[in-house]
Amino acid sequence: MSNRTTDTDAQTDTDTDAPDIPQTDDELTRRNMAKLLAGIGGAAAIGSFGVDYAAGLPGSLDTGSETLYVEGTRLVDRDGNPLTAADALSTDEFDKMDVFPEKEGGGALVTKRATTLLLRFPEDEYEAPTNIEGTAKGYVAYSKVCTHEGCLVAGEQGSELRCPCHGSLYDPTKGGSVTGGPASRSLPQLPLGIADDEDGTLLLATGPFEGPIGTEE
Repeated sequence: MSNRTTDTDAQTDTDTDAPDIPQTDDELTRRNMAKLLAGIGGAAAIGSFGVDYAAGLPGSLDTGSETLYVEGTRLVDRDGNPLTAADALSTDEFDKMDVFPEKEGGGALVTKRATTLLLRFPEDEYEAPTNIEGTAKGYVAYSKVCTHEGCLVAGEQGSELRCPCHGSLYDPTKGGSVTGGPASRSLPQLPLGIADDEDGTLLLATGPFEGPIGTEE
């Protein structure tokens, strides 16, 4: 099985002790994507709004109110390269990769809280409670931060996502719902869309995560 996750996959329980780097307003991912949004497909655009993340992850710094993704934020890899629907992932096997929101001015916002799992399945494999309109050409995205104690969900068990810290299991074809372990809440889904640009058919967010990240309330 191909697994294209990055070195963040090696995280263990010590993840909860690693603080995020606080971001200033001009480093947040507020992008004017009018040109891209004109070509959005696969999901209805959702208006951007701020989310209060003052609580942060266990052991993290107080980051205040910020929005990791807003309508039109491009998904990029760790090096800041935009991802295109044509070549990011295949549907031939269970494949996933870590992606991040693009910062204003370019580059990836690489923090633990911003780490996002991008996966791809045949479109007919998705079931409720997945936000089907938030998938695009078989792509789906979730926060990688476990909702139990804030570790990174880096493992796999069959076709499910497994947190290596305490064994929580999540089904990415059913809205990131919990199927085992101590977690009590699904991984929040990130709604996706596709837009044509000079760089290709780009993957972008059509709104923020559809729920709190990790242990945040």
